[in-house]
Amino acid sequence: MLSFSAKTKNELCRAGTGRACCRTAELYGMLLFGGAFSNREIRLVSEQAAIVRRAALLLDKVCGVPAQPVTAGRRRVLRLTAPDEIAAVMERMGYDFRSYVTYHLNRNVVENDCCAAAFLRGAFLMAGSAASPEKKSHLEIQTGHAVLAREVMSLLLDLGLAPKIAERRATWLLYWKQSAKIEDFLTLIGARHAALAIMEAKVEKQLRGEINRKVNCETANLIKVTSTSTKQIAAIERALAVGGLEVFPENLRQTVDLRVANPAASLSELAAMFDPPISKPGLSHRLGRIMEIAARVTQPEGGGT
Repeated sequence: MLSFSAKTKNELCRAGTGRACCRTAELYGMLLFGGAFSNREIRLVSEQAAIVRRAALLLDKVCGVPAQPVTAGRRRVLRLTAPDEIAAVMERMGYDFRSYVTYHLNRNVVENDCCAAAFLRGAFLMAGSAASPEKKSHLEIQTGHAVLAREVMSLLLDLGLAPKIAERRATWLLYWKQSAKIEDFLTLIGARHAALAIMEAKVEKQLRGEINRKVNCETANLIKVTSTSTKQIAAIERALAVGGLEVFPENLRQTVDLRVANPAASLSELAAMFDPPISKPGLSHRLGRIMEIAARVTQPEGGGT
């Protein structure tokens, strides 16, 4: 069964590649967050064949470099080692073909908002993950390059997405834990179905929480009503056992009968059973008198003050 991350990435891979500038930006995101990007080797690796196929398509369209993915265990690998092919890719991304590549974000490639979104799509495809919305809210993109992490964070801040940043075992993480920000990010990069799934899961959690709170509240109220009713009925029955119904004044006997006959009824429900109905405070006063009488009747001789 595919994970939520895998489903999200498959959704992104089914999207069109867009305009030429956006194709360049998406490929750029894949390259910077891929396995290797240097004058000696360009390598993109993923366990999802669709991602590597998309990278190969973008390499051909953007740089005119044909590349054939190969299988390595569970992974699919796209690898360039020919100097002329690597030079073509470097030049297209705005780099000199030198003995090193500084992992700085070339802002010229992501100047337009649509290109920034495409770049982030490429980065997420290669180095992102998202937790299943049924479990928790978490989405992250990771890189081994601190400078790149900070510069992509700046790009995200410009887009209003405000991620957190953290270092974990020489890996830098850009991440979100707020579902609303994750929804915004996924919508921006083109994963609208994944964003909708998170929204639906959030609504379901809220409804489930409200139902649980209501049930807990009703359960607590029922326990309180039952406890109070049990004490009242026990006191009444002790008084009846001592002196019969006559121990209670005539104007309280209906209350005694109704209370004993309806142990689970709340004060409001019990008050409505009278003909005519009485008020809840009025019933509370009557039950208070009944409890006082019952206590007095059942008090052992010589007790009290």
